[in-house]
Amino acid sequence: MLRQLQHNERLALILSRYVSSTTNKTHSPREGAGLRGYQSDSAPQILLSQQDKEAEELIRGYRHWGYRHANTSPFGTGNPTSPLTEILSNSSDSELRRVLDSLYCGGIGVQYMHIPDTDKQTFITELIENRPVLSQEELVKVTETLIRSENLDNFLANKYSNLKQYGGQGAEGTIAFCELLFNLCPRNKVEDVVIAIAHRGRISLLTELLQLPYLRLLKKYGGDSEFHPDERSIGDVLSHLWQSVDLEQSDGGSVHVSLLPNPSHLEVANSVALGKVRAKQRLKKSSPHYGESRNSPLALLIHGDAAFTGQGISLENAMMSKLPGYSSNGSIHLITNNLIGFTAQHGAQSSSFTAGDIGRMYDVPVISVNGLDMNAIYQAVVMAIEWRTRYQEDIIIDLQCYRLHGHNQHDEPRFTNPLMYNVVDKLSPLQDRVVTDLLSRNVVPEDFVQTVISEQNAELTTAHKTCADYTPPRMCFTGNWDHVTQAGSDLTTWQTGYEVEDLRCIGVKSTELPEGFKHHPTLNRAHIVKRTKMMESGSGIDWAMGEALAFGSLLLQGYNVRLSGEDVSRGTFSNRHVTMYDQDTGAPYTPLNYLQAEQTAKLEAVDSLLSEEGVVGFEYGYSLEDPNSLVLWEAQFGDFFNPAQVMFDQFVVSGEAKWVLQTGLVTLLPHGYDGNGPDHTSARLERWLQLSDSKECTPDTDDVNVQVANCTTPAQYFHLLRRQMIRPFRKPLVLMSPKALLRSPDAVSDIADFGPGTTFQRVIGDTTADSNLVKRVLICSGKHYYTLRNKRDSLQDNSTAIIRVEELCPFPSSELQKELNKYPGADMFWAQEESRNSGAWSFVNPRVKSILGHELSYAGRTECAAAAVGISKLHAKEAQDILNQAFSHVI
Repeated sequence: MLRQLQHNERLALILSRYVSSTTNKTHSPREGAGLRGYQSDSAPQILLSQQDKEAEELIRGYRHWGYRHANTSPFGTGNPTSPLTEILSNSSDSELRRVLDSLYCGGIGVQYMHIPDTDKQTFITELIENRPVLSQEELVKVTETLIRSENLDNFLANKYSNLKQYGGQGAEGTIAFCELLFNLCPRNKVEDVVIAIAHRGRISLLTELLQLPYLRLLKKYGGDSEFHPDERSIGDVLSHLWQSVDLEQSDGGSVHVSLLPNPSHLEVANSVALGKVRAKQRLKKSSPHYGESRNSPLALLIHGDAAFTGQGISLENAMMSKLPGYSSNGSIHLITNNLIGFTAQHGAQSSSFTAGDIGRMYDVPVISVNGLDMNAIYQAVVMAIEWRTRYQEDIIIDLQCYRLHGHNQHDEPRFTNPLMYNVVDKLSPLQDRVVTDLLSRNVVPEDFVQTVISEQNAELTTAHKTCADYTPPRMCFTGNWDHVTQAGSDLTTWQTGYEVEDLRCIGVKSTELPEGFKHHPTLNRAHIVKRTKMMESGSGIDWAMGEALAFGSLLLQGYNVRLSGEDVSRGTFSNRHVTMYDQDTGAPYTPLNYLQAEQTAKLEAVDSLLSEEGVVGFEYGYSLEDPNSLVLWEAQFGDFFNPAQVMFDQFVVSGEAKWVLQTGLVTLLPHGYDGNGPDHTSARLERWLQLSDSKECTPDTDDVNVQVANCTTPAQYFHLLRRQMIRPFRKPLVLMSPKALLRSPDAVSDIADFGPGTTFQRVIGDTTADSNLVKRVLICSGKHYYTLRNKRDSLQDNSTAIIRVEELCPFPSSELQKELNKYPGADMFWAQEESRNSGAWSFVNPRVKSILGHELSYAGRTECAAAAVGISKLHAKEAQDILNQAFSHVI
């Protein structure tokens, strides 16, 4: 006869029986186990009654749908409906409902039953049903931080009332989450955390957790630079400040935390953080992609609710999270959910039930948390770090809170959200609720809050009085960057050649495959045999071979190379084949990673997802962490950079000027007018030149914000890539890379052009022209040089000299002047294949006039609304017209 079970014992047995029926794997109960602590394998064998079967259905309903009924919003639950509603209507077990309500419908609600892995479902179930307990000491410490955070916001709003403030009032739970997470990092063997966050609550995070000195903060508030005088910078606004610090934790461990600078384009810094974390993992070899599988540096991505659901880059980042070339082994996403956009009502922001529902698309847990419930926040922190530690996958925390003021303290939110702010006016912040509890239990003295505020006010007052005389310490060029400097005031040339015999070896080995590897038969003739002949003859070296020689030589010198973009391992135009694939097994093989025994430096050729914005941000972040890696992003076609324009504008070309953070990112943009229509033709050279800070009236130096090149030979490309790493400073390089020239017999180099003593030439003069006969000088750049040269040859014209400007920015004024001086009295033209309102004309013309004192005429297409025409006959006519203009003196 079955013995009578106590009620709680029965509930525990039902719960454990239900879990054991969903998985064959068992997990030990965690310390402090609650209802799930009862072990089914030691329980007596009983038959479940009909009532117990109904209980199982109730449990199943809560686990699937409880999150929709959870008390996670400070504004109340409303009247939610779900399949659980009907189940509840048929249940009479009030005690079981009470227990399940407290677990699944309290201050935390978890979406996880969509994950198609019963082991993961069970793991989350145990985390839900075994609540962790926050120690009294930790609770007091976090509460003190929150009091200081609120008081700092009030101090700044009073002292600097004319400035916009983006305080965290109402969302102090974000600060609590971060502090509790940092505390748990050492015991989970996380030594590095990289944070991306927008403006809301950023100042409090910087000062109260990341130890940004009040002196430095208030000096910036006073209108001065946040950087040391030796660190040249134009600065950025208060809500974009960054910090890097080692935090000692109470258990004796430490964690290094980096808060990235963030432009006002919400969510874009998250891709940057992911790339930086990936680079940290490679440097530490703390990733399954680099030899280890645990203890990885962690990305903590703090989002706004409206931004996370509204910005497409959120989906790009999510889709990168599990890809071998982009995974950072799991990020913690924390949504500071104010339940309001800038002014938009909550219902106008998203079509999903919660702000974190994107997680359902890629099978990660989504945890909604009441931002006014400290115990729920702590439970979410524990769930997040334990999930990430065990599975190395993303997890999303939707921290539902409120915004005390408008978008900033000067904004009136009641214009558009009067009902919400009727409720906000009656809410008390998280820290007040916790203090009330602590006082009721006599944990802290009555004057606890006032003591904390008085001590902080004394610090702030002293800092405010003395900040004008404060000199910020140097922040940049430390750690991995300690051998790097800011560029100087000269335009320098660097010896980038390499030993010829070593280059021959690299060229041959670039196609060597292991025994038994079955390559595609076409590659034997078009790639392997072709390259072998190049190295044997030392001539006819094409663009892809020049690139391989640059990569290989850098690898042998200890520099890693990372190349990413759509189809980069093969190349958009089937030109690269840096990685080859076994035709029987599909296994990839990258020959350049086996140039010598025990080669330490490696090439990563990553075929990206169909993303530009997210991937460019990722590669930029990677380059920020490691100056000793050549990092390249290649667009499938030149105009594909358009979706990533914000990354280039806000980070790549302006990051050093604003934040003194250098990048050597190389951007390869296939460019050229080949009759392919308005798209896939132009990399918009004019935009890149407009983005530069090149001087129009004085000569440029190395210290421009971006290098823009449009070179004509494989050797020139080789030297450009090597120069990126050889110099003691890093600058982004944007290259108009070729399409038609990839296989052109004209655009080739000899092995001697790569050898010792050779270097990149910013300007290439005309070695065939007789200066005594020249009447016209055509100055051009890139592929158009070969079109002009071939036309001149067909005309048998000896009166025209053609000068190539291989690098447009920094503008090579002295080198160009030297070449122009050879042809006194000659007419001078700028010749381009782009339309007049595109290309380099508007950049080159004023510099030649103001710096060199020469008047240029124009030979190129007329103005056009699109990058190029789409009618083939019109394209052919234009191509002929621009040649007629260039050679009008002989035609």
